[in-house]
Amino acid sequence: MAPARNRDDDEDAEEEEDAAASAPLLGVYGSQELLSPEGAASQFSESGDTAPNSAHQRLLKGFCAYSVAGEVFAIVSASLFLPVVLETYARQNGVLATDDRTTPCPPSGAGAGGSPAPSDEFDGLRCVVRLGGTWIDTGKSTSFSLMVYSASVAVQALTVISMGGLADDSKSSHARHRLLVSFAITGSTLCMLFLALSSRSPLWPISSLLALFANVTYGASNVCLNAYLPELGRSAPSVLRARGELVRARIESTSTTRRRRRSSSTSSSPSDTLLSPSPTLARATEAYLHARARATGETSSRAIAYGYAAGIGVLVALLPLMSWLSTASGAVEERDGTWPLRVAVALSGLWWLVGTAFAAVWLRPRHEPNTSQSKENRSLSYGAAIAQGWRGLGQMLGEWRRLPQAFVFLISWFFLSDCFATITSTAVLFAKTSLNLPTSSLIVTAILSPLSGLIGALAVPRIQHLPSMARFNLTTHRTLLCLVAFATIIPLWGLLALRSALQMYLLACVFGFIYGSFQAYARSCFSDLIPPARSAQFFGLYSVTDKSSSFLGPFLVAMVTNATGEIRYAFWVILALMVVSLPVLAKVDVQRGSEDAERYENEINALAVEAQVLPDEVAEV
Repeated sequence: MAPARNRDDDEDAEEEEDAAASAPLLGVYGSQELLSPEGAASQFSESGDTAPNSAHQRLLKGFCAYSVAGEVFAIVSASLFLPVVLETYARQNGVLATDDRTTPCPPSGAGAGGSPAPSDEFDGLRCVVRLGGTWIDTGKSTSFSLMVYSASVAVQALTVISMGGLADDSKSSHARHRLLVSFAITGSTLCMLFLALSSRSPLWPISSLLALFANVTYGASNVCLNAYLPELGRSAPSVLRARGELVRARIESTSTTRRRRRSSSTSSSPSDTLLSPSPTLARATEAYLHARARATGETSSRAIAYGYAAGIGVLVALLPLMSWLSTASGAVEERDGTWPLRVAVALSGLWWLVGTAFAAVWLRPRHEPNTSQSKENRSLSYGAAIAQGWRGLGQMLGEWRRLPQAFVFLISWFFLSDCFATITSTAVLFAKTSLNLPTSSLIVTAILSPLSGLIGALAVPRIQHLPSMARFNLTTHRTLLCLVAFATIIPLWGLLALRSALQMYLLACVFGFIYGSFQAYARSCFSDLIPPARSAQFFGLYSVTDKSSSFLGPFLVAMVTNATGEIRYAFWVILALMVVSLPVLAKVDVQRGSEDAERYENEINALAVEAQVLPDEVAEV
């Protein structure tokens, strides 16, 4: 009986060791209930909800609601009306550059909203405005508006980096929610304050501060919003099922490994001691990462689509309103051409505020915040979080040795994103000051561009995979190169042929078609160069590169146009930036970059197995 009892004891000991090996995993992943999809769905909820998927659905509603609220500001005000209203403020307070500088500048076409006005220059004289003791050109060069835009992007970039640590802190969901709501309320209020600021008021220069900080608060609120995206990806039902399978495979692999190690100690065959990774575990890890990436991408795309649809809808609704305002307030507009423009900016701010109210309810964490911290500790935590944001940026930049191709791509992305952002701001101001287009025509242009972008995002992949295009071997990288090469048509068109409203409409369609597909292909190409387990961090760096670069082009354009007095020369700056970025983008070796990313991914997976965490949690360990 003794041998039987010893075998039972050995089996009990093995079960205890397996349980001990599984305990850290269950401590990380939750409990044994997580091993079933239903248990996983109900377990993963930071907000305390117990119904499966209810927390995810509530968070998804809030995420999309804020995208709809904020994107209207981006499309209606940031891209269209804010640059125009700033230019109109400066023009209506400017004078012609004569010897005495007392002749007021003539009005331009956009303020009128109806028919285009005559040229803004008399006998070659430039229109200038005095700010801070300096005369700034505000005629065809529109330097004032471009300088404000460049400054706002620069401040926004600093804010985005500083906010990164606090927004990404999973333990500060209440602080993230408060910051998002605070930034949104501040930005929307700044937009509505334009109603009270007449162009004839001596305080009109405050308009530059209103526009600057409205842009900054929008960018900062988006940082907080994007911090919800990883949680939305992890809590999607398909990801929870894949996560349950991964946990199950990880526990089984751990138990199997321990048994093989025990059996190898009594085996005389050296081959028994060679331990290979579990194919089941490898497949489960790959399935989890794929499901998470797909869920995150689908959520982001859905929110962007809702936001674009809302922005286009508001622009369409503004067309008759702007025409009515221009007709009904003709006498007022002769004195203050900013009135219809200020109404449009204020309405976008009102939309932003109302949409934020709905998003705030759905995004609000359900559990109560920890009130045991003192005010001093909370202040220190904010300061530490800001420092963490800058340290995190430095750590991400330090990864260039592991992924050199990804960082070569980011260098080209720095210039390319700046090029396209500069085209948007420059084209609107060019249409207003040089082509003298009315506000209604500018709105039509703003509608055509995103609509063409949607068409381009759908059409270019179909063109890429046409049988007739097979001989060109159009990979994602080569297609991206072709799109950038085709985009050089836009500044050349502006330099040589842009003379009428019809040409402006055609240019908006061409730009939108290229830009819509360019964004999709750039993101896809970058995703091939980074490890999936760290996609959230690298796409955060991708976004920071985008935000931090967009000040350079407008600043250079403002310097050139202020010196020459002609905004058409701005297209030379855009063309130069594109020409510089093309060879950098061409140097990206996607195959080598994919191999580097795969090696890095294997290291991450090995560390995840050793630390008994999910692959996307390795950085936290």
